[in-house]
Amino acid sequence: MFKNEMKNPLPPVAQTECGWFDDPRRIRGFVDLRPIADDKTVQRNPHKGWFWHYIDNGLNSPVYRDRRDPDDHMEDFPGLNHLYLRFDWADVEKAEGVYDFTPLDEIMEEWAPFGYTFSLRACCFEPHFGEKYATPRYVFENGARCYTIESKNAVQPDYGDPYFLERLEAFLKVLGEKYNNDDRIDLVDIGTYGTWGEGHTVEGDGVIYPVDVVKKHIDLHLKYFPDKPLLMNDDVIVGRIVNGAAECQEMLDYAYERGLGLQDDSICCDYYSVVNGYDTMRAGCAFRKLSENAPSCIEFAHYTYIHPELDHFYRNGLTIVECLKNSNATYAGWHGYPRVFLKSDKWLAEYCANRLGYWYFADFIVIPELVAARHNHVTVQFTNKGWSKAYNAHTIALAVADRNGPVKVIKTELRVDGLHSGESKAYDIAFDLRGVPEGRYDVLLGVFEGDRPLNLAIRGELRDAGGFYKVAECSVRGL
Repeated sequence: MFKNEMKNPLPPVAQTECGWFDDPRRIRGFVDLRPIADDKTVQRNPHKGWFWHYIDNGLNSPVYRDRRDPDDHMEDFPGLNHLYLRFDWADVEKAEGVYDFTPLDEIMEEWAPFGYTFSLRACCFEPHFGEKYATPRYVFENGARCYTIESKNAVQPDYGDPYFLERLEAFLKVLGEKYNNDDRIDLVDIGTYGTWGEGHTVEGDGVIYPVDVVKKHIDLHLKYFPDKPLLMNDDVIVGRIVNGAAECQEMLDYAYERGLGLQDDSICCDYYSVVNGYDTMRAGCAFRKLSENAPSCIEFAHYTYIHPELDHFYRNGLTIVECLKNSNATYAGWHGYPRVFLKSDKWLAEYCANRLGYWYFADFIVIPELVAARHNHVTVQFTNKGWSKAYNAHTIALAVADRNGPVKVIKTELRVDGLHSGESKAYDIAFDLRGVPEGRYDVLLGVFEGDRPLNLAIRGELRDAGGFYKVAECSVRGL
């Protein structure tokens, strides 16, 4: 060693501590919002949640709705705010060109005041429970090809017959004119092809119709319901696997390119539970792809059939949870009377209610020193803990309020509806406080769909009448 050389007494250390400098908790004005989160209360929000097959197998087949107390609108059912109206074409076209939508309108007029919205599926073939003619009888009398299924006492159309398609288009044109711009309708399901409108021909003629025929049914719905989310049944894709994977891919691509979502009927049925995985689905990858476009909708068969008869497939509802999660489900429902389901599976109903669709948590907010000027910036982070993103525009709003209420409200164009399941994002908000007197204020946070405030996963006592949540306090300094 040299005379003045000293031995290094410590091992070398890193000169930076990665992450320290960008930890928001160390930033002045950081407020952790996790302590005010509420992940237990069921938040009733639009365009998501549980649905009830209120019309099942046509209007003339009451099936389960005949059990309802006419004064009971299920308002205590967690997250139930949607009625699925699966009616037959012949239910509303009583004679050629003569339409009567009164039964549908009466249902919507009764339930809409209780916060319900609706889905429509018009069917052309209903074995078992429905009427013999789900397609109006005159269509066949005028020459459309059809098949009488004697064992089911039902008549099935040839789904590609030119006259059948001509009359179907006339019907869908009228249906679209009536309901395309009706805000009460959340979804339209493409149900004019297949048994029960499910996109397969089981219990019908058993024919797998060419893809061009199915595309015509899709195109007619796109033409007359241009402003509604349209769903296609997954059987349209996976039901033609016997013709090869290329046909399945063609139908999936056709649906994706046209912005369709996907519906699956009859989760937990015995056959699917045996041949498929734990979630009993056949088209999980198709759901994940099409959920980029539009909501996923899952229906799990006749409840009294799968539970308790098929409990080894139902698995206390865990099969349902796995399916809803894997499909990025926005809506879920069943064939059955809701009170039976709620009595037996209350906690399942509650658990899924928030997770279906979007579910917004506010993680933190950073509020620097605020001045009564244009250039203030506040940062807030949201996480979507639902199983799907939202499909309507959801925008962030901020406000400062005193004891008399909001003094200044800033509604932004920053959107949280693009958050996928499990995704977090921090938003920088320009907070113009010009004209606000110097003083101490509450900071209010909200998310809105148009003018409608959404319920966030924040303790309810912090929410004001306008849908804002108190998340912090701050001082505004005058210039």
